[in-house]
Amino acid sequence: MLVSTTRRTRAFTLIELLVVIAIIAILAAILFPVFAQAREKARSTTCLSNMKQIMLGELMYIQDFDEVHSWTWGWHPTWVPWHQQIHPYVKNQQIWRCPDDAWARGQDATDNTKPAIPVTYSQNFRWPESGWGWGADSYSFRMSPAGAAESTIVNPATTIFMAERPNWYHQWSVGWATEVFWDYNEFNMQGGGATIHSLGSNYAMCDGHVKWMRRDQTTRPVGNQTSDPARRDPPNGPWPNGMWDKRQ
Repeated sequence: MLVSTTRRTRAFTLIELLVVIAIIAILAAILFPVFAQAREKARSTTCLSNMKQIMLGELMYIQDFDEVHSWTWGWHPTWVPWHQQIHPYVKNQQIWRCPDDAWARGQDATDNTKPAIPVTYSQNFRWPESGWGWGADSYSFRMSPAGAAESTIVNPATTIFMAERPNWYHQWSVGWATEVFWDYNEFNMQGGGATIHSLGSNYAMCDGHVKWMRRDQTTRPVGNQTSDPARRDPPNGPWPNGMWDKRQ
């Protein structure tokens, strides 16, 4: 007796296919931001490592220069930018650029046949306002650890020495943008250093340790500082200067 068999093929219905696509889309929407955050965390960690290596170079520098920190623009007549002063102790130009520094530099400012070598990191120094002057006792020098003796920095662990200042003209061969301060418009603009890493930034302290902080954390009163307007220092300048001021 012959028995006939019929092969039946099982296929997805349209509804089942749409459900699968919807599930995949939901999973992608959940996982992609996680992956993006993980990549950003990796870039931020690399930046912290860069800054740590630079600060180790800075600490070696001050051992060779009578416990005095490197100076932002260098000293006359050479005017060597501080990153070039520290380079012999670091010997790696790549670590001077944060992985999140997306600014294009174009050509080298001193040799237009070569591409510019990017620099992200700057020293904590505030450009003097009108009337402040450039003397050793000016407010800018009184606040800044740049070019300062270690003995003048009251609390190295809470005094910022280096912060991020990415910009198109911050490059190896020139001294532009080698200083940074918390109230610079450029530091606080979109694409600037204040929010370069997840609405915060990496900072290096005078004792050599590095950490991520939001900008408002860095400007809170520290030590003997006060938010009393009557104690503004300088009278027409910002006070308190928080972790940006070595006189804590």
